[in-house]
Amino acid sequence: MAYEQGNRVLNKASLIIAAGLLLSRVLGVLREMLLAKIAGVNEQKNALDLAFMIPDILNHLIGTGFLSIIFISLFTTHLLKQDEDEGWRSFSNIFNVLGSLFLVLAVPAFVFMRELILLLTAAPPSEEILLMATHFGRIILPAQLFFFAGSFLIAAQQAKKQFFIPSMTGIIYNASIVFFGWLLRENGVIGFAYGVPIGAFVGFFVLQILGSYRSRIKYFFVFKPANSEFIKTLKLLLPMVLGAGSMFALEFAIRSFGSLFGNSGISSLNYSYRLMYTLVAVFGFSVGAAKYPDMVRMFKENKKSELNEKVWNDLAKIFAILVPAICALTAVSLPAVRILFERGAFTQQNSILVNNLLLCYLPASIGLCFQALLVRAFYSMERMWLPTVINTSAFAASLFLYAPIAKIAGIYSVPIVSFICSFVQLFVLLSFWGGIREQRPCIKDFITAGASLIVLAPLGLYLSEYAREWLLSVGLVYLVAYSALFSFLFFAASVALQTLLGSKSSSYIIFLLKKKMVKSTVNNSKNV
Repeated sequence: MAYEQGNRVLNKASLIIAAGLLLSRVLGVLREMLLAKIAGVNEQKNALDLAFMIPDILNHLIGTGFLSIIFISLFTTHLLKQDEDEGWRSFSNIFNVLGSLFLVLAVPAFVFMRELILLLTAAPPSEEILLMATHFGRIILPAQLFFFAGSFLIAAQQAKKQFFIPSMTGIIYNASIVFFGWLLRENGVIGFAYGVPIGAFVGFFVLQILGSYRSRIKYFFVFKPANSEFIKTLKLLLPMVLGAGSMFALEFAIRSFGSLFGNSGISSLNYSYRLMYTLVAVFGFSVGAAKYPDMVRMFKENKKSELNEKVWNDLAKIFAILVPAICALTAVSLPAVRILFERGAFTQQNSILVNNLLLCYLPASIGLCFQALLVRAFYSMERMWLPTVINTSAFAASLFLYAPIAKIAGIYSVPIVSFICSFVQLFVLLSFWGGIREQRPCIKDFITAGASLIVLAPLGLYLSEYAREWLLSVGLVYLVAYSALFSFLFFAASVALQTLLGSKSSSYIIFLLKKKMVKSTVNNSKNV
């Protein structure tokens, strides 16, 4: 019975978040397509990618990405005590005190943007790229204020089990960047920079205020840095801020070490990373974000065995649906890159390089998707230091790998080291989590999904290599037809193979798809 309950990983909340992330990533890919057409992999594109380094670090230092994780845990405690108003007072105090700290850090980051970029890049960029990156970075920096405020408002809504409006943030944010990038396209990439703070203001601030009002969230004018709950928040936040999360580490590596490979290094790596990140966002973060409030509640109610079972079941479901996506993408990666990016300033040689980098990045998506859920499982138990120490130690060790591997693999060293680092982090995290021996159905599901990957991914690579010359010579219509056909065949073959081998996870996915199709058919019949 408990196993069947664990099969509800793709419940309404997960689907809402996954749909929002998927649409956001589609717009994100559209953004990259427009950037590829306007700038390709030139100096302006490199400067724009580099410009995000300091704003992202500031975002990380203030813990913006972790605030929802901590607040949901604290607020759940108040709900269980039936003391919701005190939870909102705590929410307001943490927001006010950390917001003041954010403003203190933002001013010197704005003033010393150029010096900080130089300090954190492995190879100094050219003066032209440095000047543009500094200018773009100062335009982008104010967006972090709206990200910070929005993270609180999103956390408050998620604590109230409201997921729809929070899921719209990335959609509006990316739509803004696309719109202003297109509007100001005659001026290079400057429109993309202006789209960032505008999109953050509308999506992360204005919309979330409306969502907060709808969720009846309360705000109090209170400022108490010595408050016990604020101090507890700092203690929980400190290990996350001092640590290097997996996604933050990967993006930092691209911007810091990508500069070693010429003026197009950062841009080429970023295009391939963004495509890989789509898998992680849709199949990893959507489940992790949706399941976190339930994991917190289980821990608070001392249901540790149920929490363990839930985590392993959810990991099995993620793997069961991620593997078919990876198999499909290995078969159609080259035509997909050509369809998405090869126009304007983005040449066929750029397509070949980005495709090869993407194939090197794909294995890392498995480790990152698992970590998206597993790290939240540790956080739900308020074990913040353990994943922080593991991830940061792996990241610090990986810094010594880039130079020797770069001598052999060149620019491919960045995704290769990222893959190694992500799997080291994953295996250490799993060893500390434990509890797999009692989860035999999950073990079988992992094995069947792994077997599907071993069989079909090499076949996809072989097919792609066999058809390489043809794929590089044909036009858009043939590329689209080829991608549609073989992505469907490989995805379906992977799910079918897992099901034939007895995977409950893949069987459940098929059941959900059939249920969705039947429901859609019934609704259409009623409409007719």
